[in-house]
Amino acid sequence: NFAIGYNNLASILKDLIELEEAEIFARKAIEINPAFAEAYSTLANILKDLDELKEAELFARKAIEINPNFAIGYNNLASILKNLGELKEAELYLRKAIKIDPTFAIAYNNLASILKDLGQLIEAETLTRKAIKLMPDLADAHLNLGNILNGKQKLEEAINSYENALNLNSTYHPALIGLGKVHLKKGNYLQGLEKLKEGEGFISFNLYDGLSFN
Repeated sequence: NFAIGYNNLASILKDLIELEEAEIFARKAIEINPAFAEAYSTLANILKDLDELKEAELFARKAIEINPNFAIGYNNLASILKNLGELKEAELYLRKAIKIDPTFAIAYNNLASILKDLGQLIEAETLTRKAIKLMPDLADAHLNLGNILNGKQKLEEAINSYENALNLNSTYHPALIGLGKVHLKKGNYLQGLEKLKEGEGFISFNLYDGLSFN
């Protein structure tokens, strides 16, 4: 099936950051098969990476309209909605994805991330631990758990989670930055600054606010 081939090629090109070419092939897959839900979702993800969020949302919605049991499609739509700041709606679609596929580790982790942003840290922690149980090598989930535990002031546990993420990906900049910030909180200034430097975290200082980190 040529539509599947074009969609697969678009996914490969997306991973290679060849987004404009990936977009062309995803659109070609849809042209060949206008009922191909996966191609709409692929195109939505490509457009999201191109920061064309409103068009990405339209294609992601079309994917789940074509296939209402498409768990990945609900997850992808939720990611776009999160970027648009629509956290509550994104939460609903992630819960739908998990209902369709209770083993969908990435959806658990994405839902936990949204709940963290909504201040619901207890459920966020539970869901992240579920994601890790389902997919122990998901570095994003270990990072997310570190961020949640940091927010709950469980600093030693946060350090362990960031280190778990780094054991899976030693150059994972968000985990290095998170680890650096926790060490600074604990007063381990040398370790903290070293990790921030490794993670390319930005450190600034002014007389009024002192040190700030990004």
